[in-house]
Amino acid sequence: MRFSRWIRFSAMLLISTVLINNVAFAAKKPADPATLKARIQARGVGQGVRVTLADSTEAKGMIVSVGERSFTLKSKHDAQPREIEYSQLTGVYKDKLTRGQKIGITVAVFSVAIAITAVVITKGLDKPWGPILVPLATSK
Repeated sequence: MRFSRWIRFSAMLLISTVLINNVAFAAKKPADPATLKARIQARGVGQGVRVTLADSTEAKGMIVSVGERSFTLKSKHDAQPREIEYSQLTGVYKDKLTRGQKIGITVAVFSVAIAITAVVITKGLDKPWGPILVPLATSK
């Protein structure tokens, strides 16, 4: 089985693109504690935040206080607030989805539901109603 030159070239191009993309995203940059501190301070006291720690765990809750070396995070499920040092952080994220993300998810789910419904209806129309629709179409 021989493939054309264009198909082989396209396959090599796609494979190299995938490999380069994986290499580019594999090396994560180390998080700067000063940058993460600024992001926590920008969120402010009383705001929800989700942080990832150096041991690959996540903490989620409301910022209670912000200090020079650490900040205090109060989770909904924990009775006591947790103090986290900026040097332990690897990432700071918003606690909730933005309005645009929620709209995007809703549109995607709605589109998939319409597509599935359309496929089911068209497949269902071919079999049970086929004998009924054929005479109607030929009588006109």
